[in-house]
Amino acid sequence: MGIIDNKKKLDIQCPQCEGKFSKMILELKKPNVKCPHCGVSFDTSEFKKGMDHVERSIKEFGQNLKDIKLDIKL
Repeated sequence: MGIIDNKKKLDIQCPQCEGKFSKMILELKKPNVKCPHCGVSFDTSEFKKGMDHVERSIKEFGQNLKDIKLDIKL
């Protein structure tokens, strides 16, 4: 498993019909998602970019913590 649990479900709202439904993070990283209520497909590329940025930031933060621990031990 990566830093973020891709099987975690998030509640989202359709931008067209405003119906609410849940999707796994993994599903939201696909190019588009289809609303189960009205059938409209909407772009999720901005969500994927945001999640990729969050994962990179968390990894970088973890590496910085390791570097700090090494500096303290020396």
